[in-house]
Amino acid sequence: MTYEEFLSGLEKAIFVQRREEETIKRVQVLKNNGVQLDGFSCVMEGHREQPTVYVNHYFREDVTKEDLCTLAAMVLKIQRDSMLHQTGDFEMLLDYEKMKKRIYCRLISRNKNEDLLKTVPWIPWMDLAIVFYMEIPGKLIKNATALIRTAHMERWKITEDQLFERAKKNLQRRGFRMVAMTEFLGDQVECPDAEMYILNTKKPEFGAAVFVDSQVRRICARQIGGSYYILPSSIHELILLPDKVDYERKELDELVRQVNSQCVEAEDFLSDHAYYYNAQKDRIEF
Repeated sequence: MTYEEFLSGLEKAIFVQRREEETIKRVQVLKNNGVQLDGFSCVMEGHREQPTVYVNHYFREDVTKEDLCTLAAMVLKIQRDSMLHQTGDFEMLLDYEKMKKRIYCRLISRNKNEDLLKTVPWIPWMDLAIVFYMEIPGKLIKNATALIRTAHMERWKITEDQLFERAKKNLQRRGFRMVAMTEFLGDQVECPDAEMYILNTKKPEFGAAVFVDSQVRRICARQIGGSYYILPSSIHELILLPDKVDYERKELDELVRQVNSQCVEAEDFLSDHAYYYNAQKDRIEF
């Protein structure tokens, strides 16, 4: 079964199992780095929210009709469970005062997200972009986030700079974690002789964004003992390499590209080259 046959078959299975008052729409949503996710959203009269379930990762070439029926039932159950909340519960997502403590930022590739950046508030940072998201309250949807769009800004009547300051405060409150690579990996992998550190937030999703805080960069320098290289492992974490060895920048760039091609999902890609934090000048170079 091809991927398109999978989507079409699932759409038919959902249509058969849906209730009369449910309108199910097949949707495609643009995510980070141009990744397109396919899913199904549910529209019901009297509800403004349209819960969407993405299905890309359920595809297998050997999927059967029975599998599609089971998946269709799961998609509908998730959507129906979301509909149990009153529309007013979701209104809080549009209320800045209620959501401001849940606003965070993340770093993404600028050149891989030109289309996405046309629809969201963002701030340039080095050759990357800072975008913003909200953590959805767990009582509504567990472990979910929502990208902040231009429409949010127009409703909230705040600027990108104000949004950035709020996101930084929330990041500082969450805190960051810098762990030696040997401690991070334990006995799983033999590490090279050079000291390396993993840097992210204490809640590691989108943890690379912690580096936009100049205070974090300086604390890392004190703990490392001076300047260091930054290897963008993904949008979730960075690898810090102390400047104790005279590395060739081309060598580090090649290392980053190899890791990206072999270990990083397309949606999690951040950058294809290394950066350098100059502790004496308190600035990042690339």
